[in-house]
Amino acid sequence: MKKIAIYLITILFLGISCSEDVKVNPELAGPLYGLTKGEPGSVDELIYNTWEEWGMYYLYKFEPYAFQVTNWSGYFNKWYTPVKEENTDVVRKIIDHIQGGIFVGLDKDLVQGSWFVRTFLCDSLCDDYDYNPEKIVDNYLQNGDCIILAGVGDKMNNFTDEDWAKWKEELSSLLISRLYLGATEQPVDFFNLRMKKANGQEASSILGNLWEDDPAGKYSPNVYTFRKNGYVRSKPNFTGPETIFVPDQQMDLADYISFLTTNKKTELNYNFEVFPRMLERAVALIPYLQRVLSMDLEAMQNSACPDDPVEADYFKNLKK
Repeated sequence: MKKIAIYLITILFLGISCSEDVKVNPELAGPLYGLTKGEPGSVDELIYNTWEEWGMYYLYKFEPYAFQVTNWSGYFNKWYTPVKEENTDVVRKIIDHIQGGIFVGLDKDLVQGSWFVRTFLCDSLCDDYDYNPEKIVDNYLQNGDCIILAGVGDKMNNFTDEDWAKWKEELSSLLISRLYLGATEQPVDFFNLRMKKANGQEASSILGNLWEDDPAGKYSPNVYTFRKNGYVRSKPNFTGPETIFVPDQQMDLADYISFLTTNKKTELNYNFEVFPRMLERAVALIPYLQRVLSMDLEAMQNSACPDDPVEADYFKNLKK
């Protein structure tokens, strides 16, 4: 999860559209997809137990048109190749990373009401009806109550820890976006502390000639300047991760959630001491995350940084 440059990464709330609040349908029983418990310790047993506890399906064996159906989002038909039998161990890793990583510290009921009922797993996937090398999907496609994860095979077998971290960051950002977009209340106090121009309107950029060198040499001029002004980072684009652009509100929110929950305590303390504006914005955001999104921020940070965890009520006790 570290380096969640939603650290998500990203795609982070960029390009994510508002979706329906998906509720788990109790009528979607295991037999709908022929789920069996399988042998003790098997991937099939893990899939069945996850469905039984969460009402969520992880499907790597399914009929050719299982997700290629007409629904309220329109006709959804995509080219894909199935997971190879020899790569089913990757399925276990995916479930462990999602259920035991991305969901940690989040309210179970909120997750069930916001995340996808069906997760289809594919080796290769195209965002097209037929194979199109220009439309190969790197990570996922979403449609209504289902998400299709790509690369479940040789690609993920060769993932490094950093690759897995980036993969989780992207899905974490997607989950948080769905939680946030489904909330009736917004973090107004946090957004009100975004950088303003002289006329009171929000600033959309910090020009390169205004970037400052970090006296400690820890961060690049871009990162140092944006953090000094209360942003975790600049808004990346096709030119690279460091730009003159200020992140939009959704990305700003995602960046802070990732920053708070994936950094070591030492790093958090350092940033809050060096960048008072970030501390001020974090203090304004934390009550919203805990009260409205029911996030256990300490549990999330402890899971991501077990070698340097924050103590109980660390975030609650932060003072600007």
